[in-house]
Amino acid sequence: METRRVRDRGRPRSGTTLRPDLSAPEQILDAAAQLFVEGGYSATSTRAIADQVGIRQASLYYHFPSKEHILEALLMRTVSPSIGAARSLQQADADSPARLWALIAYDATQLFQAPHNVGTLYLLPEIRNERFEPFRRERKALRDIYAALIAASIATSVRVDLGPTRGSAEQSSLDYLVDVVFGMVESAIAIRADRAGDDANTLVTTIAQSCLRVLGHTDDPLRTISADGRRILAELTVAQDAAR
Repeated sequence: METRRVRDRGRPRSGTTLRPDLSAPEQILDAAAQLFVEGGYSATSTRAIADQVGIRQASLYYHFPSKEHILEALLMRTVSPSIGAARSLQQADADSPARLWALIAYDATQLFQAPHNVGTLYLLPEIRNERFEPFRRERKALRDIYAALIAASIATSVRVDLGPTRGSAEQSSLDYLVDVVFGMVESAIAIRADRAGDDANTLVTTIAQSCLRVLGHTDDPLRTISADGRRILAELTVAQDAAR
């Protein structure tokens, strides 16, 4: 009797998935994020990702042509939501320091509460490759929004400390200040790695308050800034929920 070979249909699985609540691409991204963060990007193969999901390696390639495409998708997810929020917050009914406070809080929350600490992958040497130029461009776009809000939020005392010169020297001082604040926000990545399980809300507030203090806002003004920042952040959350 001739044996007929039956072709697999759909997405054949090699085992039981750990996240049946997610679509196939989301399962792949979730598994890859965990493996990249815990075991290292270079040490993780697409076969290992497929095994973690419970699908065949060929099925993984149906959704993502390569491991680099998976990493790119994960990295983009760390900045794209914050860019959308930043553009909305630029139009919010509040002073610049409050809008900056809200952006810092939103961005740091994204970094703290993502299912896996993907931000730790920012320092991979592979990120410098041309393949990841879209991610680097998105991250720069986010930094540029920070820069505009920071420039509009610097207290007079700090602005004087930037120096009396004009032109490139003053711009360099401002750029350094932007780098400092942007770095403080992304310190959420290292804090999360070192203090897993700590209260995210407390850590987010600490980062936001510290960034505004670096810009010269203290005590009573900072209390007003943070209260306004929380208000417009809550309004943003309501608007995002309504849009879903």
